[in-house]
Amino acid sequence: MQKTHFRELQKLRLKQHKKFYFKQDFKIFKECFKLIKKFKTKKVLIFIPLSYEPNLIKFRHLFSKKCILFAPFMQDKSLKIVKLRLPFIKKRFGVLEPMNSFLEIKIDLAIVPVIGIDRDLKRIGHGQGFYDRFFENLSYKPYIIFTQSIDAFSEKNITEKHDIMGEFYINPYKKYFRKENKNDRVSNRTYNRFNRSWNRIFSCQKNQRCQA
Repeated sequence: MQKTHFRELQKLRLKQHKKFYFKQDFKIFKECFKLIKKFKTKKVLIFIPLSYEPNLIKFRHLFSKKCILFAPFMQDKSLKIVKLRLPFIKKRFGVLEPMNSFLEIKIDLAIVPVIGIDRDLKRIGHGQGFYDRFFENLSYKPYIIFTQSIDAFSEKNITEKHDIMGEFYINPYKKYFRKENKNDRVSNRTYNRFNRSWNRIFSCQKNQRCQA
């Protein structure tokens, strides 16, 4: 119930949000681009936005200096990866997609839209589960960056086991990263040297209490 209420509240905020389109989108692009350069990722999944989502597609010529861009394509109840190319076709839920292709691509990093996140940096989406099923079926773990046009961070753990977890959450107002255990990929010390303005989110193991 907490998750459903939080989703509806953030959807309302998104609809009411007055967006300074280029300026706010560029802030998000800039931080995503820093991460692409930092981790030297070459194959990046990006999304074609709905009206209230950050439009990073407009910066694709800048992204292309460091990486090749791909986009999600709805297939049954999950997603597949296709090359980002024109024309875009409107599909279910008013989502624009490139034409289908039959590439088998292993992405290094995914930029994913959200309705909000909770304190474990787990995603609250539209509730259809497309991204959850997509990432669950991957045999590898790319870096995941969550983005949106407002700051919709919940101090509570409101997500479920199947909800995907990211390493970073970027909006025009705040930037978050998740502190992992010492053997995991992203460390607090390493990333703080890269950018000290990020807000820490502590992930928890079972039976441990979260701190923030």
